[in-house]
Amino acid sequence: MKALVSTVVMILSVGAAVSGAMAGPWVFAMADTVFISGNEIRLSDLSKNNLPPSVADLYLGNSGSPGATRKISRRNVLRQLVTAGKASGVSFRGPNQCVIVRIGNNLDPNSLRPAIRRALQPFVPAAQTGAPATWFELELPKKLGASEECDFEVSLANPLRLEPGRNHVSIQLEGATENLNFPVTVILHQFSESARAIMKIPRGESLVPKLFKWEWTDLAVKKQKTDFFGKAGLFGVSSSRTINPGDYLRHSDLKTTPVVLSGDSVELLIEKGAVSVSVRATARQEGSIGQTIPVRNELTKRLVNARVVAAGVVKWRN
Repeated sequence: MKALVSTVVMILSVGAAVSGAMAGPWVFAMADTVFISGNEIRLSDLSKNNLPPSVADLYLGNSGSPGATRKISRRNVLRQLVTAGKASGVSFRGPNQCVIVRIGNNLDPNSLRPAIRRALQPFVPAAQTGAPATWFELELPKKLGASEECDFEVSLANPLRLEPGRNHVSIQLEGATENLNFPVTVILHQFSESARAIMKIPRGESLVPKLFKWEWTDLAVKKQKTDFFGKAGLFGVSSSRTINPGDYLRHSDLKTTPVVLSGDSVELLIEKGAVSVSVRATARQEGSIGQTIPVRNELTKRLVNARVVAAGVVKWRN
């Protein structure tokens, strides 16, 4: 019986010695204010002195978003130590609580405006010859959130040519350790010429630039007086209605001008491989340039479909 008791006493003594060697007395000297760069708060972040490795990495909570602050008290620290089974031998020094400041600030969208404009400039289309300069407005979000970084490379997440009017663009900020994306609205002001009649133009008359006064119009304006822009659009068209002086020309006012009328004698160009010949033919339908119409080959007396390529000229490819 005495031998059994001696064995138990010896085991308890060894256990106590081992426990004391693992824990031992140690001091936690808490700082009054600390600055944290990461998302997690560890016990070593709050201590003025070096801590035993077994407790230094103890997790105390989240530091919050950049720019945020929070407080941790001695009681909070002791509770975490007890929960983790690491409170043995600890003594506290310093203040009763520590203020934790997460490094970083809220990003100011307006401070990024010059860099965003520079990133957008290569995607602004050039102005037409003689037109006012193309320019754009920039609508930024009111808030961009917080970041630990303040020096970013600014670029477009999906670089595309800007179009007149409202463009929704994704801006990318690249930092040393962090990347951010946010949307902006770009309102592109580009100018094109609209046509305003200077005289009465009868229905069916071929339209040419001299019949109109040409005005530079901002294509970003929501409500336009016309949907027709540019002198090039008048090629091969005539009026579908009578246009009065002062009227703005619209697409609905245009119809393709036929350069071949039904019954006209036309030149039929026939291509077969590298060989090309022409014969006389008779148009069986009116047609404009680019349109395919039926014509009668006067040499063979057969009907073929041929494409109008000029006034009085059609082409058939065999």
